[in-house]
Amino acid sequence: MIRRLLLASTLTAGVAAQTAWPAPELLSGLIAEHGLTEAYDALRSRLGAAARLYGAEGTPPLVATMLGSPADAAWLGAELTDRLLEAARAPFPDVPALLAECADALEVDAPRSSTVDALPEDLEPALDRVEAILAAVAEELTLALAPIPAADRPGLEPALRAVLDAFPRTVYVAEDATLSKNLALLRKVDRAALLRAAALLAPLADPGTWAPLRSKAKGLQEIDARDGVDGKILGWRETPLGPIVVGGFGANRYELDVAVLVDLGGHDTYAARTTRAGLAHPCNLVVDLWGDESYEADEDGYGAQGAATFGVSWLVDARGDDRYAAGRLAQGAGACGVGVLVDLEGDDRYAGDAYVQGAGVLGSGLWIDVQGNDRLDAALYSQGFAGPLGQGFLVDLTGDDSRRATGRYPSSYGTEGEFSAMSQGAAVGMRTLRAAPLRLAGGLGVLVDGEGDDVSDVGEFGYGMGYYLGVGIVRDCAGDDTVDASRYGIATGAHQAVGLVLDDAGDDVYRNPHAASIAGNWDHVVSILVDAAGDDVYEGGGITLGASTITSFAALVDAGGRDRYRASGMALGQAGHASDVRNGTRSVALFVDLGEAEDTYEGPFAAEDGEVRVHRREDTHEGRTEPSGVGIFVDR
Repeated sequence: MIRRLLLASTLTAGVAAQTAWPAPELLSGLIAEHGLTEAYDALRSRLGAAARLYGAEGTPPLVATMLGSPADAAWLGAELTDRLLEAARAPFPDVPALLAECADALEVDAPRSSTVDALPEDLEPALDRVEAILAAVAEELTLALAPIPAADRPGLEPALRAVLDAFPRTVYVAEDATLSKNLALLRKVDRAALLRAAALLAPLADPGTWAPLRSKAKGLQEIDARDGVDGKILGWRETPLGPIVVGGFGANRYELDVAVLVDLGGHDTYAARTTRAGLAHPCNLVVDLWGDESYEADEDGYGAQGAATFGVSWLVDARGDDRYAAGRLAQGAGACGVGVLVDLEGDDRYAGDAYVQGAGVLGSGLWIDVQGNDRLDAALYSQGFAGPLGQGFLVDLTGDDSRRATGRYPSSYGTEGEFSAMSQGAAVGMRTLRAAPLRLAGGLGVLVDGEGDDVSDVGEFGYGMGYYLGVGIVRDCAGDDTVDASRYGIATGAHQAVGLVLDDAGDDVYRNPHAASIAGNWDHVVSILVDAAGDDVYEGGGITLGASTITSFAALVDAGGRDRYRASGMALGQAGHASDVRNGTRSVALFVDLGEAEDTYEGPFAAEDGEVRVHRREDTHEGRTEPSGVGIFVDR
């Protein structure tokens, strides 16, 4: 039966070889075949009601759908990440299509795609065209703040900063009365209008739009330098949203607020203020067409390199080996705003602290890198991260990349040598343990890698991780990849959430010696890892390798290859916990290896290659002993 459930069709992963992908009916078929249907149906009914039971606002529709139909979650995640890949692989990344996915997560109308022919080759007509687009952007930015009374607007930035400063210390932000009041104010910002504004800027972000002007620009006369610019410029026009600046072919340094800046060439340096949007300057677009650039951090520590608060910011770098340095909220980040970073070519280095590299909190952050061997270093809430009412997408199409998100914020469990991360395809809500006026669900955090041999290092809570009604997804389409994680890492989650890892091809290594890892979970969670091909290594701690606890669903599916599995505790299709008895539910877990090659199982359990068995568990709560979990181990 299992073989009949494998698709004959294939998914394409960039230039990688096509690999068979397990059919959507695989898990539901196994559930029925092994007599788990009753337990599964009862579990998904409970999980589907999680948003209502736990009272959070802003629950993404995707998390509700996946919790209500756990066996379908991985394939829904594959469809979503297919769309993100398709958009990123356009001749110039189709960012409006990515913004449409953000709109879907917010249940608002998608922004309309707009097109602009290449700008005229003559400077003044080109600036006329740009100014007309900015006028349309200004209308949307006005609508974005329209729900906020004028008297409250001066308090928006302090309110947001207080929330962003508190969130790294605790997920229980809303339990503080002042911060809860801040959140109630910030939620009023019209995010649909911000998404529309960002989409309107998309044609101007395409380097091809500027090609005619650049081809004739060497004949333009240089104009006098302006404050905030060191070096030669060719054009300047004041607009209500700020200046439009055309930089020349030499090395420039920019340290000013701009509405639009296009630099035609040279090894340039950008101060943080030039590459961000905020309440006073809500529109920002920077396009650098050539050169090895240096993008600087701000002394204040917030806002740089395609970062937006109460506005929209784009940073597009077309070519060069670039260096991006930042503190918090940077490198494609939005907090009550929409921030976009697109790097088309080069071996780049990104360094930041928190809310960086595709991060959205109460807003949207997009990070797209098309080509190059890149190194990303961050600490917390980064690399495809979403907080409440947020969407964070990191899409990297090619290259052998290194991503690190750990090392600065101590473990929330006090574990020596371990650090909190909540990064790399992670979504985190603002949970409460006591009565609070406001509970905010997590958003949609996605990391997608097209191809390359990548190395990922992430601290606690990361790599396809959802927390409190958030959805965290990692999709890797090709390459021999290595992932090292800590507690709640690699296709996992806690407290009414979804965590997925989907890998199409490659000989991969997944290592996490801690609890609740590698398709293991805790408390009303759906966690699934699907690896379609390759000779893979899985090294887990406890509650791992397809194990679920406390009203949860877990599945590990390896569809091919000669694999090695090692765990030190609950694993391999085991499920259940005393709290399941308390909740009146049974957790469900599936471990499925479909590869015909001989596999190796190591650890304190009796598992054999080619074995099929059903696990049933009972636990005791307050003197009552009842079934608490059921799962299957299948090795073909």
